[in-house]
Amino acid sequence: MKTTLRKVALQSATGLAALAISATSAQAQEAENTPDDNAADQVIIVTGSRLQRLSVDTREPSIIVGSDSIEERGITNVGDALDQIPAFGPPASNPVGGQSGGFGSGQTFVDFFGLGSQRTLTLVNGQRYVSSNTASIFGPTDPGSQVDLNTIPTLMIDRIETIAVGGAPIYGSDAIAGTVNIILKDHYDGIQLGGQTGISSRSDAAQYRLSALAGTSFADGRGQVVVAFDYNKSEGLLYTDRKRTAAGLFYTSPSDPDNFPYSQELISDRRIPILSEYGAPTSADIVPGFGADFYDAAGNSLIFDANGNLVPLDFGERHTTVNSSGGNGFSLTPLSNLLSPLERYNAYGRASYELTDSIKAFAEVSYAHSKGKELRRQPVYNTWLFGDAGDPDGNLIIPLSNPFLSDDARATIASQLPDGQDFFYLGRANTDLVTGLSSSTVEVYRIVGGLEGDFNIGDRAFKWEVIGNYGHSRSSGASRQLVQQNFENALAGCLDGYVNSPIETISSTCAPFNPFGHQNGPEVGDYITTIARPVATNEQWVVTADVTGDLFELPGGPVQFALGYEHREEKAKFDPGAFYYGAEDPNDPTAPRTQYGRSIPIDRVNGKFDTNEVFGELRIPVVSPDMNVPLVHMLEVSGAARWVDHSLAGSDLTWSAGGVWKPVADFGIRGNFTRSIRSPAITELYNPTSRIFTTADDPCDARFIDQGPNPSNRAANCAAAGLPANFTSNIVEFTTEGSLSGNTGLKNEKADSWTIGAIFTPRFAHGLSLSIDWVNIKLKDAILSVDAEQTLEACYDATSFPSSACSQIDRDADGQVSFIRTGYLNAASFNYAGLIGSLNWSFNTPFLGSSSTMLLRSSYQYIDKLEQRVGTGDISTLRNSIGYSKHQATASLSYKNKAFGAFVQLQYIGKTKVDADAGPTVYEYPTRDAVTFVNSSISYDINEKFQLRFIVDNVFDTKAPYPAPAGGGVVTYFDGILGRYFKVAATTKF
Repeated sequence: MKTTLRKVALQSATGLAALAISATSAQAQEAENTPDDNAADQVIIVTGSRLQRLSVDTREPSIIVGSDSIEERGITNVGDALDQIPAFGPPASNPVGGQSGGFGSGQTFVDFFGLGSQRTLTLVNGQRYVSSNTASIFGPTDPGSQVDLNTIPTLMIDRIETIAVGGAPIYGSDAIAGTVNIILKDHYDGIQLGGQTGISSRSDAAQYRLSALAGTSFADGRGQVVVAFDYNKSEGLLYTDRKRTAAGLFYTSPSDPDNFPYSQELISDRRIPILSEYGAPTSADIVPGFGADFYDAAGNSLIFDANGNLVPLDFGERHTTVNSSGGNGFSLTPLSNLLSPLERYNAYGRASYELTDSIKAFAEVSYAHSKGKELRRQPVYNTWLFGDAGDPDGNLIIPLSNPFLSDDARATIASQLPDGQDFFYLGRANTDLVTGLSSSTVEVYRIVGGLEGDFNIGDRAFKWEVIGNYGHSRSSGASRQLVQQNFENALAGCLDGYVNSPIETISSTCAPFNPFGHQNGPEVGDYITTIARPVATNEQWVVTADVTGDLFELPGGPVQFALGYEHREEKAKFDPGAFYYGAEDPNDPTAPRTQYGRSIPIDRVNGKFDTNEVFGELRIPVVSPDMNVPLVHMLEVSGAARWVDHSLAGSDLTWSAGGVWKPVADFGIRGNFTRSIRSPAITELYNPTSRIFTTADDPCDARFIDQGPNPSNRAANCAAAGLPANFTSNIVEFTTEGSLSGNTGLKNEKADSWTIGAIFTPRFAHGLSLSIDWVNIKLKDAILSVDAEQTLEACYDATSFPSSACSQIDRDADGQVSFIRTGYLNAASFNYAGLIGSLNWSFNTPFLGSSSTMLLRSSYQYIDKLEQRVGTGDISTLRNSIGYSKHQATASLSYKNKAFGAFVQLQYIGKTKVDADAGPTVYEYPTRDAVTFVNSSISYDINEKFQLRFIVDNVFDTKAPYPAPAGGGVVTYFDGILGRYFKVAATTKF
């Protein structure tokens, strides 16, 4: 069959991205890169408006990524496509780095301008998409309605449009930073099959992809149907799989602080000698190194090895009680997840039919299944650091008669025990019982259907649509967790009369546990552990109806309007499962639950809200080109407003106003002001009062009393609370009990944003567009979970003491924090200001081949301000920190000559700092050098039906700037950690 070319000639004179001309056949590639004289005459609707227009001169900076850009890089995830754009900061969640275990491993949420992923609205075909974020404080990212981009089929993408700010009056809540609109193909004629595989130059991190796309028209073209299936699988990595991450680079206090110029020294091979995964024995309830060790004849402290023998403990170079460089202490590096394995399959179908000449019906059905894994994470510990001996997390108490203790070890330990003591203490990191391997599976199904049409009133034409949208997401986790009662049974040797825990473990047959080394068979772990299975569901209903058309004519053209109504319902439920929920007191169901393992009981969350929203939009063409007004080639003003009535957060108005002025045809100035809102998420509203354990830098501790916005005020308040100037607070080093609560009294976040920019489309350079825009966003009443440290600061940094925050803090007779209440409040502010620009140029190159064309695309961001403030506390600066370099840019060049295509891309990350707020003497190696990653591909059309593509990411195997990821940056610099990567793709069409 002959494929149909669908051109979406969106020559973007806006924002950060590119000329995005999307095609559905290999034959269209040459046409894609050819300047289109008629593009400006096509009627289009752009993201951020419901009005049809002939011009793409929008008032907001926009980003457009075409399907060609996705294919050239071999990208299989929408998040990776957006990651190429400098305005998107490090993703709030993706498969790189540590994961959330069974609560959301491998999910992908993007973050526009670094303002938080919950403040980026994601749409599909202009409609909301159901969230897959877990409604729990233990979820993978901040509470909100974030869309997991793993569930979007990249094969179906026609283009991705994004606008900075400006989207709230058109789409409603969440569009504070911007709006991502993923536009899928609505028709296709023929069948397309594809396959892709990839592997790193280190022969690991393999990827596999299979895809199929089919579509046809029927009923003489009145109906269209298109279906697609996309399967992707990728393997994972541990920190030990790459030289840089295996090095164990870490910032800690210097070993010789009096003779070292920085307060944070960079060490390699970080070890924790006071912990051991094979067992560290002591004669008193303490950790090794404090005089209660067992020693060999040479005076070396002893620990157990993997075979249960006592061997010398090498403390390495000590830096603090906890951290050392080198030695044979406990290392977290082998327990750190670098890249999560991910398996996904997505199915999508769309059908449309013209019922009459003026009414069309359509329906979309999609299903997504995505399973991510976390390969390793920290185990459960038994150590004096986390509890007294005999407590679940404290040192184990081991009798000398333990049958697993070797004769040599028993003799050595017995000879050094105090007189009359026939037991010893054992600290242990239980890596052989709980490895951290866990998974999270997300299933999404979504149905969208509606009617659209047009009608006339007199000589005025109007368009209308009514759309229903239902989405359901279910996230189910699985992770192996230690069950304390069975652990104690096994440790005691399965004595007669043992009673198993009420929670079912993998095996109910007790198997004695050998705590010395790693000598236990799988039957021990099966008896001691259970599979925890948390489940989170999200449900979304949206009904939208609107009408658009022309009100009346002005000399500059018709005044256009849009008017509509939307009703939205959101429900979320989180069930931690039997293990995490804990055991209720059968005699008092209202009493605190007890935990089955080492995790505190986790509460269920269940909530819903609904909104009723009325919106309108107006565009007024004041001057048009054919009016021939001097210095006003074109002038247009527009505005939009939406009234949102939220069932819990109340009512708010979001609105925008702006315009475009072109003094000449080649140059224009645009700007807009927007008031945006974000409604509170269900977790923020409904999270029950949950028990937590936390640490914090107590402002009244002697180490911090001279800090804060007003140190003298802080010191005075601490003194008024009865705390001495030399006070040492336990909460700094050791966890303290507290609570975290939702708040149904939260109100909407509000942001005032404005942009102003220039557009340059010179007629002397056909196909060239240049834009530059300044973006300013000020967010107030931002919702966040005020943690223990922020609560303490709100109390002791207050100008009026005691403040209301002080009632959230309980101290004992010694002044130690014994309990602290935290929760969600409208208590923060964010400020962003930056410059974003793009250069796009499509041109013919007959000197490189008679039919050849080239497409140059570049985008840039300069961050002038990115900061957060909680209440009246100190400002936290993200600008010029890792992930938020002041200067970032991407540039690419595509070449096409008949059957041959080539592509090269440069991604630049500017020089930055570990911590933008840190003084010059805090960090050794405080900066990260600029780095540029080069990606490329070549393609060849063997015939009209078959294409091959070879892709190389990080062509020059450029390394991450040293010493990343110490101090952060494993996500930002992942390409440099992963190294050179090869992909091969093949596509056939018929």
